[in-house]
Amino acid sequence: MLFNLQILRGIAAVGVVFYHTGFLLGGDHHTEFFGVSTFFVISGFIMCWITRDDADRFLRKRFERIVPFYWACTFALIFLTFKLPLDLMSWQFVTYLARSLLFLPSLDFPVLHVGWTLNFEIYFYLVFAVALWINQRFAPLIAATFIYGVLLLDSVGIGGFLVHYYSHDYIRYFLYGIAVYYGWVALSRFAPRWPTIIIGITAIVICYGSQFVKPWVPDLTLLAHAPIIIVTSALFLESSGVVVRWRPLVLIGDASYAIYLTHLIFFTMAESHAIRHGETLPKNSVQVMLLWVAASIAIGVCVHLYVEKPMLRRIRNGNWTTRRSGESKVEHSETTVASAMTKG
Repeated sequence: MLFNLQILRGIAAVGVVFYHTGFLLGGDHHTEFFGVSTFFVISGFIMCWITRDDADRFLRKRFERIVPFYWACTFALIFLTFKLPLDLMSWQFVTYLARSLLFLPSLDFPVLHVGWTLNFEIYFYLVFAVALWINQRFAPLIAATFIYGVLLLDSVGIGGFLVHYYSHDYIRYFLYGIAVYYGWVALSRFAPRWPTIIIGITAIVICYGSQFVKPWVPDLTLLAHAPIIIVTSALFLESSGVVVRWRPLVLIGDASYAIYLTHLIFFTMAESHAIRHGETLPKNSVQVMLLWVAASIAIGVCVHLYVEKPMLRRIRNGNWTTRRSGESKVEHSETTVASAMTKG
């Protein structure tokens, strides 16, 4: 495992949670601390990393990791927050649900709103899988060429809705992740240890710290490249021996996909309760914001340990009741996006 990337996944998930509290830094700055873009850079890197030697069953493993748990969270949102069962029976809702579960492109958010990022994640997996089928060694370059080609088509107005949908600004971060992979593999062995450590730590602190000063310095050119700088710095720190292995942070990283998917379910229920009882919302109170973020992390970790991991283990074992005799334990979850995402 690349521990520093796992830590970044946790930070990215918590950043998205913070964003959805609606709390503003400095009075008017709404930020996710580069959460989604960091997820996508990591995803681009990790897909290259995990397939460099073995690409066997790549797409199946990705789907096993991402899809069943996402479906489970989608239905949990429906049954925990929808009050009118008749709403579930309308044809409009059925088509909306099907489109959400199948990751189909749409102008509307999926049922579980954060699933919009998974639509792009699945697109990247499919492109990467085809690239692996063509040539495993050059798959990252083949995938990057295709994705960049789609971006170019959209820039000149060719391709219609689908091309435009898959040319979202965030798509570029997959390409940056692939570039980071090649740069890190080529240069990490030559990087001098202490200068790398000092520069890496400084860069990460500046990138995250920029969000606290942005209301007063709004035109920071650094911000567009911050996710790339953060991921690159974390990787070079790891190869220089600065590795964060503190178990609570690693656990939050392991649970990042669960935190990412479940926090909106908690927020939907908590906000409904708060409005009904006239209680303070997190966007209006530091204390309430911190409480909601902490609760989201705790819920996500519990769901990861007692729902997500057992579900994935049983899916990969092909046995939903008991483990097969003599079967080795499932390997530790991979470091990717689904999600932030991804990821697993």
